[in-house]
Amino acid sequence: MSVSGFKNKLDLAEDYLVVSPSRSITILESLDNLDNAPPELFIRWHQIYARTAVYTSHYDQLHKSLEAIFKHHKTAYFQQNMTSIMSALGIWLRHAGYFNDAELAFECSYKHTKNDRQRLTLINSIAIVASSKGDYIKARNLYIDNHKIALDLNLSNVAALIESNLGYLALYEGNTADAESWLRKAFINYQKINKRAGQVSAGLNLLMVFLIQENVVNFERLHEPTSTLTHAFPNEAKKALLLWLEAGYKKLTGGYISRNEKEQLQVAYKQLESDKIKMLVHNHLAKKLEMSLELPTTQTPKRFSSTWFNLVKTCNWEI
Repeated sequence: MSVSGFKNKLDLAEDYLVVSPSRSITILESLDNLDNAPPELFIRWHQIYARTAVYTSHYDQLHKSLEAIFKHHKTAYFQQNMTSIMSALGIWLRHAGYFNDAELAFECSYKHTKNDRQRLTLINSIAIVASSKGDYIKARNLYIDNHKIALDLNLSNVAALIESNLGYLALYEGNTADAESWLRKAFINYQKINKRAGQVSAGLNLLMVFLIQENVVNFERLHEPTSTLTHAFPNEAKKALLLWLEAGYKKLTGGYISRNEKEQLQVAYKQLESDKIKMLVHNHLAKKLEMSLELPTTQTPKRFSSTWFNLVKTCNWEI
């Protein structure tokens, strides 16, 4: 395939990212001779694949793409795309439990931002790390300040992301009233901009809120559209959470959870996206279903090590 043909395929894969990441993956995996592609196309292929990995919670693939990208860290294209590359690295480090290193990656990414949208997105990412480390006050303050700026700048996508994160933080802290308020705003805004990944996340968290509140009517109203979107979206972690939420609803409305269903829920529990979600499921759903689950172990602080990571620490990428 010619360079121009390869580039056109990458453009098409990027166009499908928001509406159908599975289609993006299919297009990317149809491209041959990736290792022989020019560095800029090789890096861009992995950048797009990394974004599909984030949307679908395939963080092992995100790590593989990052390792591939950093092999070309001396190229001009890498230098020009520092913001997105460092941001993707921060996301993987956070999910892998390297919280302090994730913060370093996000700060390096922030250093190379070029516009307000990027800066707000990176501050939001730093807030998520603070929340992961248990510093909820710092996280909330960053979210609130960021949200005001996003609204002032009319950045609907960023505002919806922050609203979703504020809702999730309130949910985890047990403040269902605030959680519902923020998540409703996020869900509505994600609908307006047709961002399906956001609708799925906000919708599932809202369903969790309604179960905790034992609000059957609201759960039933939201369940069908959220279920349809979740099953159409290539993310097994989200489907696993939906399975738990549906079991919680069944129990709440007087249904019987069979031994086979409980075995399926045990498998789904292992597929959940994060320890925090596992804690929510354990505290608000498993007990009511009379199920015993293995709680996530408390992670001890750890540091990431790689031949190129010292460059991330110094944020010095001169060719």
